Amino acid sequence: MTATVILLAGGRELTEPGIVPGTLADIAFNIADGPVIVRHGACPGENSADQAASDWINEVGHRHGVTEDPMPADWDLCAPNCPPDPAHRRRKKPGDTAHPGLLDDYCPGAGPRRNADMVAKLPRPEWMVAFPEPGQPNYGTNNCIRLAEAAGIAVHHVTV
Repeated sequence: MTATVILLAGGRELTEPGIVPGTLADIAFNIADGPVIVRHGACPGENSADQAASDWINEVGHRHGVTEDPMPADWDLCAPNCPPDPAHRRRKKPGDTAHPGLLDDYCPGAGPRRNADMVAKLPRPEWMVAFPEPGQPNYGTNNCIRLAEAAGIAVHHVTV
């Protein structure tokens, strides 16, 4: 039986991160016909959508055929198409946990590159579950939504 690949994207600071495991449980128990693979960006943060998904999968979901395919961004790496001038890189603010890496700065293109890789990776996602945080800019989530829609992947928005 082929696994259903679900693309997941969401805010780093959800006010209700419990909506993520509830949604994944509904998919696994009531919608998917067989195993489920949740592909996410592995964004750190106690209240991030990715962390909520990973926690639920590792605590409960794996017993029900749900696995994860985390794809963290490499914030230290610039791509060949990045400007040759290192000034495009952003300096990390003190306590920055959103851009993990070894360097004191990061490539702002790392998140969008990772999102494109999540959409394009085979097997392709059958659909996407997006958890944008109302009232927040949701730059990464919206970028991933646009990429998924452009690839013909149906996007389901989940908010509280």
